[in-house]
Amino acid sequence: MATRNEVLTAVKGGINRQRLKGAAPRDALYDLLNGYVTSAKTIRVRPGTLRVATLPEDTGGDPLTRGLVSLGGSLHVFAVDMMDVPDGYVLHVLSHPDGLDSNGDPVPLSRIHFAAPLMGYLYVVAEFEGGDIYHFWLQEGDAWEASTAYELGEIVTPANSTGLSYQATRTGSANPSWVAGARREVGDVVEPTTFNNFKYTVVDVQGDNPRSGDTEPTWPTSDGQQVNEDAEVDGLGLPVTTPDPPEQPTPEVQRRYNWTR
Repeated sequence: MATRNEVLTAVKGGINRQRLKGAAPRDALYDLLNGYVTSAKTIRVRPGTLRVATLPEDTGGDPLTRGLVSLGGSLHVFAVDMMDVPDGYVLHVLSHPDGLDSNGDPVPLSRIHFAAPLMGYLYVVAEFEGGDIYHFWLQEGDAWEASTAYELGEIVTPANSTGLSYQATRTGSANPSWVAGARREVGDVVEPTTFNNFKYTVVDVQGDNPRSGDTEPTWPTSDGQQVNEDAEVDGLGLPVTTPDPPEQPTPEVQRRYNWTR
């Protein structure tokens, strides 16, 4: 049976698959591919990318990148190594959590199952050679700056892209947390019981047996500020203790009835 083409310029609504008597209405859609209906009830072709570029390939002509998704006016692709990509493209390096394979090389990336924006960053489901599938949320931070203090967990991005973002972590062990009644000496370093990205150094003590207070102080969060701990001490620098009250004799139990002979 021959088909008949109809040029649609306007429709009454969206897709309508209800069975109607007679011929199919000319102002309704049964299906629509790569297009959409505007608020003015007109048909428009869905826009697509106009960029044409050749992404990196190996010597055999196989692509070295995987996946393609649009975000922030750029096209994003994924690989396990840093490489140059055309202008308008952003490369993200995805590393297998186990690190390198038995040959000391990055585990190859097989395919991207899913990639879409989530809360401003790309959420990616990637499969590596061997069948391992992992989920990545590719958070990005501000460009790294010299002589800048970064808080624990803060994310920065290199000025010259490496395909990776970097998160601030500790370079050494944590300092002791504050505890009540602990002996103190000048030079001791402590951290609050609830970490606030600062550490505190004892610069002065009083008494022969200085100690921390009974209540954790309110820690300042600006460089150079100081805080005093109040601990009640006697002249020898020892904690002041209040003796327990003396035990009182048990009151005599009175008889309920008095009697005489």
